[in-house]
Amino acid sequence: MSGYKYDDEGGQFLTFVLTGVLALLLPFTYRVLFSRPKEDAQGWIDCKGHKTPTAKALLKVSPLYNVLSILVLISGWATVLYLFRSVANAAENSTHVMYDPFEILGIAASATEREIRRRYRQLSLQFHPDKMHSIVNQTKEEIESHYIELTKAYKSLTDETTRKNFELYGHPDGRQEMSLGIALPTWLIDSDNNAWVLALYAIMLGVGLPLLVARWWYGSRSRTKEGVLNATALGFFSKLKPSATQDDIPLLMAQSEELMELAAKLEASDDAAYAETEAQVCKAYKEMRGVELIPDHLSRAARRALVLFTAYMYRIPSTNKRVERAEYKIGRCAVKLLASLMAMSIAHAHLAQTSMLRAMLPYVVQAVPLGGGVISELFQLPHMTIPLARALVGQGSIAAQGLQGLWKMRDADRRSVLVGDGRMSSDEYDECMRVLGEWPRIELVDVYFTVVGEESVQADALMKLVLKYRLLPLKRDGSILRDGRRLDAKNKSDDHVRSSVDTEEKDMEAAVKAGMVPIGVAHAPYFAEEHKPHWLVQMGDHKQDQLIIPPHKFTDIGANDVRSVMISVKAPPEPGVYTFMLETDSDSYLGSSASQMLKLRVNEAPDLPEEEDYISEPEEDTLAGQMALMRGERVKRANVIEEEASGDDTDSDSNSDSDSDSDSDSD
Repeated sequence: MSGYKYDDEGGQFLTFVLTGVLALLLPFTYRVLFSRPKEDAQGWIDCKGHKTPTAKALLKVSPLYNVLSILVLISGWATVLYLFRSVANAAENSTHVMYDPFEILGIAASATEREIRRRYRQLSLQFHPDKMHSIVNQTKEEIESHYIELTKAYKSLTDETTRKNFELYGHPDGRQEMSLGIALPTWLIDSDNNAWVLALYAIMLGVGLPLLVARWWYGSRSRTKEGVLNATALGFFSKLKPSATQDDIPLLMAQSEELMELAAKLEASDDAAYAETEAQVCKAYKEMRGVELIPDHLSRAARRALVLFTAYMYRIPSTNKRVERAEYKIGRCAVKLLASLMAMSIAHAHLAQTSMLRAMLPYVVQAVPLGGGVISELFQLPHMTIPLARALVGQGSIAAQGLQGLWKMRDADRRSVLVGDGRMSSDEYDECMRVLGEWPRIELVDVYFTVVGEESVQADALMKLVLKYRLLPLKRDGSILRDGRRLDAKNKSDDHVRSSVDTEEKDMEAAVKAGMVPIGVAHAPYFAEEHKPHWLVQMGDHKQDQLIIPPHKFTDIGANDVRSVMISVKAPPEPGVYTFMLETDSDSYLGSSASQMLKLRVNEAPDLPEEEDYISEPEEDTLAGQMALMRGERVKRANVIEEEASGDDTDSDSNSDSDSDSDSDSD
């Protein structure tokens, strides 16, 4: 008879609970104790810690969070220890004992049959019911039951039928009563606890599960893959025009839901500090760009968002902490908004617009004014101000070439401009020069097209664009790079196609992995996030404003090894000579870009040999075969004859003779 059994001892239920607790606790423990990111810095510049106090405050984890994490960790492992001991005690005191004939007879599992018989003989003489009359605390039924157990254990090891039952079913009597167990304790179904159990189920299934599903569903559906709200993405889609300029993008971002929400968090007590910041921002923007910052049609929230974003870009501090933190938060969010705008531009294959949006990324990460040119490039350095950058450029010195020109200046000339009252101190100047010396300029070492296993590129072929880069810090090599290439680099007039007849694709992939050198975080003191630097390479046709290769992101590039990047691209469908512009820009640093004009010669694809249409001959036993025989044409012999011929060698000879006679008669 089958029935249901609940877990009266609690072992199964506690094991289930222990498994669930460990499934949650183990990843949480790893996250708290062992998930600290590894520092892979190549030098001083890409180490953590180069942040302003406000950025550090935003990056700092709340002490309360750390305390709560440790408390959850301690209580979680204490619960695991308690559950483990409870499961062990339940297993030790369990009444569900596995049948073991060796244990009943009191012998080892390796005992021979002779030893088993001798042991049983001893026990049967000792515990036979006829020889046991007066034993304390034992009834006659218990004595007889013990003797029966000894006999069963003996037969399960010696009798063939009984032993087979024991091996198949785990018991000498054969298949036992079937029972279905439920890993729930008895108290859970006790009528006295119905109200509490129903309340627990109602909270878990009626409240907790819907909230969890709703949070996941609306959280994933309300944002794009770039992490931007759908309402913001919809506004970008309707307002981003192909004719949009660099000045239109901040206005567009200021009207996003994210930036307006951050700006709206300022309280009424912050209005005075905000008004002071707005006046400084408008003044600095007009001095830099010569036009007014704020148009008349902006709403109050969008106006504040635009002012705070510009204050972040111009590094204008505020005496109010909430206002200054809002600036940093808006600057951090602006990177996501730019990524969303760039994704829309890539979808339409707009080359000029994608290049403009891609070039804006390092401006936001470094918090320097858009459209500032060389001044913005110099403004990236620590302790540099816009007046100091203007003084360097205004002298007509080599510093007008940007960071590379500043490095080429004599130290005395640099000091005379940068060090003094109201300017940098000696220590600040040393830090500025240290950052300048390690600035990660990128050098385009080589670039070419190739088709694996082919000498040239043919129309519609799947080719590889192979690029080779390395970093060239100024303190390592002060050579001037123009568009990411040395001035003495030879400009090849022929096309950029290389033969790779003897090259396999796996060898090219191995070369790509061999040049990867781990790099740390970007030196961006005003960006409230530890941002790993990447470089974006794209290729397009400027004549048609068409994006051929969308921005391809790569990182982990060093100064010692050449970093290879391989991009798959399809060759044009028509033969001819094509020219493309290759552009590589950093998403974290100004002055770390490269570009080159590429020539691609596409040959005409060879003509494939035409295959002749082949119509098989009809079989003899078909209607078409019979008609072909009447016309005197050749036909296939019937499969039936061939199958009969395969049965017997003698029959096959006679059949083949008769077939040949019939063929000759028909001919």
